[in-house]
Amino acid sequence: MPDEILIDDAGAVRTVTLNRPHARNSFTTDTAAELEFALRNAGNDPDIHVVVLTGAGGSFSAGGDAHTILHRIASPDDTARLELMRSCHRLIEEIWNCRVPVISAVDGPAVGGGFSIALASDLVVCSPRATFSQMFLHRGIAPDLGSAWLLPRAVGRKRANEIVLTASVIDAERAVELGIANRVADDALVDAQELAETIASAPKLATTLSKRLLNGTADGDLHSALELEAVTQSLALLGSSAQAAFDGFLRKGKA
Repeated sequence: MPDEILIDDAGAVRTVTLNRPHARNSFTTDTAAELEFALRNAGNDPDIHVVVLTGAGGSFSAGGDAHTILHRIASPDDTARLELMRSCHRLIEEIWNCRVPVISAVDGPAVGGGFSIALASDLVVCSPRATFSQMFLHRGIAPDLGSAWLLPRAVGRKRANEIVLTASVIDAERAVELGIANRVADDALVDAQELAETIASAPKLATTLSKRLLNGTADGDLHSALELEAVTQSLALLGSSAQAAFDGFLRKGKA
């Protein structure tokens, strides 16, 4: 049986591929846990500065696997259902909290939980054939995997309501217009990897703190954002890259 998560490193960029093309890269609880583990390892690896997340075989991800996760959700055991959902939610939290930026390269459909993975990512590059959709209502269930929190922050509450309640399918160009994706590229994976290389050229500490700062100030007031900036910047200034940059600036000023 082939590995369901593929890892490939190129310099400071790690590409993580969902490898279940026979199931449109839908994920089981085991797949979600393996992907969560891969992202945590990437964040903790001092040599990895950016992660590119993609799907194999012309689909990004169809969300939860209907033959495993959705079947288990129907369990009459309330505790079992809650734990099942929480096990998948941990993947979304790992993407959001990962110490390095996560770029989703979306080629083909990103449906339901697959859409949520893209929303939780820091950047999204999609191919012209990419589509995004929230199909939960058509299955008689409510939005999950963080989409009720992530989608309004990407597109606004009214647009999020329309996307969820109509289960509309969003094409690549419209995804960029709405703020779901950053850009469209003929080869989303190559473009995402090139973008990752650009980001990876910066010191990892500065990149990590910048991501944490941007995620942490999205919903707070100005004063809270300024306080978080002050704490974050004070940590960044302790880094060797910042110290070297300031030393170089001071030496240049004395020359």
